Amino acid sequence: MNEIILSLSTHTDKFVNQDLRISKKVNFIYGKNGTGKTTLADEFKNQHGESYEVRVFKDFDGVADNNRLDAIALGTINAEIQGEIDKADVIILNIRKDTDEPKDNYENYFTRNVKATDDHKKQLEKIDEFFTKTAQYIKNLTNPQIAKTTYNKSSLRGEISAASLLTDTELKRNIATIKAEPKEQIPEIVFPSVTLSNYLASTNDILGTYVNPQQPIPELQDNSDKQNFAKEGMRIHECGGVCVFCGNEISKKRWELLGNYFNDAVMQLDNRIDRFIKKIIEEIEKINNVKGINKDNVYEEFSEQVKLINLQIKATKDECKSYLNELKESLELKKKVLFTKSNEMVIVVPNDFSDIEAECKILIERNNTLSINLKKEQEKSKEAIRSHEVRKALTDFEYETENGKLSILNTTMNDAKQALINKKSELNQEISKRMDLIAQTKDEEMVANRINNLLKSNGVASFTLELIQDNDENQKGQYRVRGHDGNIRSIVELSKGEKNIIAFLYFMLALDEESESKPRIIILDDPMTSNDDTMQYLMTEEIKKFFKDIDQTKNCLILLTHNCHFFLNVRNNKAGQYNSHNKHGNFHLRSDGKLATIQPITNINDDLKTSYDELWNDLIDMYNQGKPNLMLVSCRRICETYIKFNHISDLFGSNAIAKKLFDVNMHSIDDLQAEMNGRSVDDIKNILKQVFIQNENEDHFNAHWSTS
Repeated sequence: MNEIILSLSTHTDKFVNQDLRISKKVNFIYGKNGTGKTTLADEFKNQHGESYEVRVFKDFDGVADNNRLDAIALGTINAEIQGEIDKADVIILNIRKDTDEPKDNYENYFTRNVKATDDHKKQLEKIDEFFTKTAQYIKNLTNPQIAKTTYNKSSLRGEISAASLLTDTELKRNIATIKAEPKEQIPEIVFPSVTLSNYLASTNDILGTYVNPQQPIPELQDNSDKQNFAKEGMRIHECGGVCVFCGNEISKKRWELLGNYFNDAVMQLDNRIDRFIKKIIEEIEKINNVKGINKDNVYEEFSEQVKLINLQIKATKDECKSYLNELKESLELKKKVLFTKSNEMVIVVPNDFSDIEAECKILIERNNTLSINLKKEQEKSKEAIRSHEVRKALTDFEYETENGKLSILNTTMNDAKQALINKKSELNQEISKRMDLIAQTKDEEMVANRINNLLKSNGVASFTLELIQDNDENQKGQYRVRGHDGNIRSIVELSKGEKNIIAFLYFMLALDEESESKPRIIILDDPMTSNDDTMQYLMTEEIKKFFKDIDQTKNCLILLTHNCHFFLNVRNNKAGQYNSHNKHGNFHLRSDGKLATIQPITNINDDLKTSYDELWNDLIDMYNQGKPNLMLVSCRRICETYIKFNHISDLFGSNAIAKKLFDVNMHSIDDLQAEMNGRSVDDIKNILKQVFIQNENEDHFNAHWSTS
């Protein structure tokens, strides 16, 4: 075969910088734990995985515990899948801790969802209770009744957006409208249509008018009282009559003289004044006839407005009458001074009835409209009062705040619910992945039967493998263990050695399967663990059987072990003579405590003998390297092995120095280089030699020291 070179340049922390060269089909590598055997196995796969089909056996590869079935998963694929299933089970278990109802106070997605839902429900019930009670209250309101008997919380919800408070005046007005009985139509009030400013202008025009007598009468000149007396006397006397004042006869001449004085122009002015005074009096009469609005015919909501308008009507009437009376009085005075020009009146013209008339018209129209549409207006008033009551209840309840809390709780609830849904979706995905893994398992019944036959043929009767029909999940390649007594053994009762031999046998039998077109490198990484003699024999024979005819195959076997006995016996040897050195590759991993060196074993002298012999080899190596502290480790192990093998209770006797030296200086690995004992390598060699001398076995010491 072509030489396989394994580079260790990337592991200078573990090996002396060198390459491992494999040129034989079968190779055995011995090395104590910690010397880098597993590193070598991994590097073969990393460096030659493309050119070779590299198969590696490590511990329990090919066997995994299935706690669900209390069985073992047999087969590399099944074992790998079982490992993935176990990981999936852990993930699923952890997710279920988040999604299932906990038995304690543990907070998870489930409890957060329950709490968020419960908090939202409580707040929703609180608000719902408010709507129910408020709707009941509004429905039961009387004097006046403002809601139908069918009014409920749904009705209330529909009125929230338009709800608003009424002022006390608005509230009273709406209540009055609801309680109002139908009233007759109020007739339109007719107000005098008068331009008061014209009256002042006409009056001033008259006041500015005067007449001159045709024939002056000296005794009447500039004396209005006498003029008025004379004018009134002509009215009540006749020519030739007797004056009721002086008792004298009124002469014709005197009568004609007075007649010329009070001529037609005077009479015309006088009559003009009389006519205008009469017009003023008539206007005053019209004003007096103006009546206010009868409050008994007005609905309550307009009562205050009616009072105000009636007061305005009365005030306007009084102002207009006072104004006209002043004009009338000035005209009456003018009648007495017709022959002189009177001063114009300077007086404020009051407002007429036009503004009041407009207000009255609007009020009467509204009142009459209300009378016509009373039922409709009453419904509006009921709606307004309901709106008022709704707003008042909302304010007292602090509805906006409570509804805001509900909105926040709703968001929290939805988030918690969605988080739980997402987590459950994640759970379902993991369950689905797990089912996919189970579906990938393969039936290994044939291999299991061969394992049972091998165990039986080699006298192993402690257990057999028995296929399980997994009806729940249809997982294949799962085997329970039946003990020698016929009872099912729990997988927790299987020893490490039993699991190891099952895994080993499966691995070796699986090599019979067709391989890829590439040549194979078969690596057994420390297959011998804690197996008993029978299991060791079975494993040894199976390995020998495998490489017996290996030359006819494309296989290359590399076995790495820390077990010296196994290393010596697994190779073909007869009567203590080793024939493996030329035919097989043999290597020894030796460590100085820090780095390992790969030493080829090419002859019997370089080969290992027993574990006890190897202890002497290590001791002499440390001696040659000048490492006294490491020598102490080997010294103690040699002494302990010698005591057990020879069944003696004490090897040291009175040699307390040796016992204390070997006992005290057994340090942990990181202390091995510490120079604590103060003895040289020769000192330690001589101390150990003295131990064997005092036990009368110096030859034993000399034989092992010289042959090592």
